[in-house]
Amino acid sequence: MLAKSEAANRVGQLVRDTISDLLEEQGLENPGVEDDAKLVDTLGLKSMDIAQVVLMLEDELDADPFQEIPITSVRTVGDLVNAYQVALDPDSASAGEADTPSEPAAPASVSRRANRRR
Repeated sequence: MLAKSEAANRVGQLVRDTISDLLEEQGLENPGVEDDAKLVDTLGLKSMDIAQVVLMLEDELDADPFQEIPITSVRTVGDLVNAYQVALDPDSASAGEADTPSEPAAPASVSRRANRRR
């Protein structure tokens, strides 16, 4: 169990370091790359910046986190860390993943309402 915890900590640190490096490279202010920091609102990342972070992490970790988790559910640093942890060890799904199933529910309900109107 300790090995999984250490691996999870390494993944989290790699994600935070990669984001910090990008912020520095882009000349953006780094208010602190904490798990609750919002990628766009808090850190000021644009979609291309996030894509660049994801590409760097995919190269480093050899994992695509968006096979199981929709990219639209990743809003914070913690969400991104969790996505990579799940991609690397699906059995490690943390409490943050509990939010993931609720994400598709909204579009489905909107879709059902739209179908009823037709």
